[in-house]
Amino acid sequence: MDFKITRLSKVIAVLLVVLYFVAYVFPQTVDYIALIPGRTLPYVWNLFTAGFLTTNPIKLGLEVIAVLLLTRLVEPVYGSKEFLKFLFVVDFSVSLCVLAGVYIIFAMGKDTGDILYTKFTGFHGILAGMVVAVKQVMPEHEAKLFGFVKFTFKYLPVLFLAVTIGLAAALKQFSEIPFLLLGTYNAWLYLRFFQQQPDSQHWGDSSDDFKFSGFFPGFLAPVIDPIGYVLSFIFRLRHPPAETKAPFAKAAQYTLALPADNADANRRRERGAKALEERLGMKKAAGEGEDVESAATSAPSNTVVIPTSAPSSS
Repeated sequence: MDFKITRLSKVIAVLLVVLYFVAYVFPQTVDYIALIPGRTLPYVWNLFTAGFLTTNPIKLGLEVIAVLLLTRLVEPVYGSKEFLKFLFVVDFSVSLCVLAGVYIIFAMGKDTGDILYTKFTGFHGILAGMVVAVKQVMPEHEAKLFGFVKFTFKYLPVLFLAVTIGLAAALKQFSEIPFLLLGTYNAWLYLRFFQQQPDSQHWGDSSDDFKFSGFFPGFLAPVIDPIGYVLSFIFRLRHPPAETKAPFAKAAQYTLALPADNADANRRRERGAKALEERLGMKKAAGEGEDVESAATSAPSNTVVIPTSAPSSS
């Protein structure tokens, strides 16, 4: 099975590891890297850096593996520049929403404690956005969970949220839940309405595969679609005509080559080898015919071509 690790995924993985060890060796640097709403001014850079800081070694290992695998699926379709732009849009928008939410809670509540000086960190918001990107580029791809539970990638974000939010609640890491929800929603909002389509002047992805209700089972569509209609109305000026399939999903058909089962791969290789042999045989036969014809036509005008068979007597 060929897992091609892209250069950008290596850079992101190294960045996660470096920031982890910097915070581990120099704990005081967390005050400058993490998102602390009460100190965001003048430390505005923590709106970008907080999303790449992980302080738990187990989470760090899982996030590095996830980055290497998910980037392999998305970056070849988006391109490195667009994929990097997508990551920073999700990272900045999630941090900005958390910052605004904390100040709203502080303004409305009387007993909010030290919420303004809570340290918010973690790559899970960006990771949730990357899962949404996987849904966009390959919504109909099927995978097996634990070897027997089959699901399509269009439900991958909901499955990811269910597992990660459940773990966060069980471990009482409630500050991670807003990052997960905002990372998922903000990524969808950007890809649905604001991402420029490849080789066109259209913005967003208006396909049915990527509508908001497409994240959930079909029977919930009548309840969820009205929310999507409101958002579509708000951002309608940036929306291309309706399509039946996502533009990046169509591009993924020609860009991605996911590993198949061994039996299927062997059958494909056998068919390919047989077709190649037939094509080479046809080319060889055609080449021999061309050589005989070129030998006859390239003879000088003063050369007499002697026929190899005797003329038939009349």
